[in-house]
Amino acid sequence: MIRLGKHVTQAGDQLQDVSLAKFHKALLNSEGEVAILQRRLQAIRGIDPAQYRKQKTALPYVVCADFHPKVRRKENFIQTERFILDLDHLSESGIELDEMRAQFQQDSRVELLYASPSGDGLKVFFRLDQPINDSAYYAAFYKSFGLKLQAVYQLQEVLDIKTHDVSRCCFVSFDPKAYYNPEAEPVIASDYLKKEDLFALDELRSAIKEAESIRKESPSALTDSAVKALPDDAIMRIREKMGMKTRAPRVKDYVQPEELEDIVTQMKEVLLEVELAMVQVDPISYGRKCRIASRNVNVWAEINVFLGRKGLSFVATTKTGSDKALAKEVVVYLDSTINPLFAHG
Repeated sequence: MIRLGKHVTQAGDQLQDVSLAKFHKALLNSEGEVAILQRRLQAIRGIDPAQYRKQKTALPYVVCADFHPKVRRKENFIQTERFILDLDHLSESGIELDEMRAQFQQDSRVELLYASPSGDGLKVFFRLDQPINDSAYYAAFYKSFGLKLQAVYQLQEVLDIKTHDVSRCCFVSFDPKAYYNPEAEPVIASDYLKKEDLFALDELRSAIKEAESIRKESPSALTDSAVKALPDDAIMRIREKMGMKTRAPRVKDYVQPEELEDIVTQMKEVLLEVELAMVQVDPISYGRKCRIASRNVNVWAEINVFLGRKGLSFVATTKTGSDKALAKEVVVYLDSTINPLFAHG
């Protein structure tokens, strides 16, 4: 269950329990009040941002935590079985919403996913393996999990981990592409932060400030090594401060289906047939990020290959410097050559 409210600006607004399945169905309703209001909001968003923000508060809202009494206040907090990550202003960071949506849908931990009312963000729901009933521990876990996810999906510019309060809510939206996976794998909170680590949170706060400063910089100011190292470094510092055993970060941070190696090999072969070379391959969740370059001219393109529950897919990225025309042609070419090979084993 999650909780639904109707009047976010009213201090004593009563929450109602709603199942995730029912909530997902409501997100798809194109004739509902939310869809009607959202269309009006999106029409004024570019014209009058201040009016947009004001009128947005008329939307219903959702919160994962349970409260008693059923009013969204921190002092009323009982427990939470889920949490929401909020990605916003995707376009400002050159991220395509549908591309980001596709990546998260390949993540077996994602239980629910829908676009923000603005149409430029995503709300991502995760289920916990055990309820959390300590608001301080929840806030610390949320930050630790968020840091890790920032690095895995390269979300430093769009994922705000300051939204860690148990009473934090998200506005409901109409999204015909809203995703729901009732069989999602639960997140094990202790894998990201053990309760006995709480007294070492000064080190975690330092890492979070470091991440926040990165998020405010332009993408060109970042180095891949700095982005990827931050979460593991934060965890290492916590454990070292506590005198606990530390170990080098695991290279394998991503779910990697076994078939990916064969698929990448096949990709290299068919690309050579059209004078293209795969010059760099990096792991991503449920897939690989591939840089493909022409052997005749100085041009390259970046694409992601995903292998998940919905099968094999190729997606052009929005990486700065990647040739969009080449990326598009490569995706079409690989769809027509690799997918048939993979389908027939």
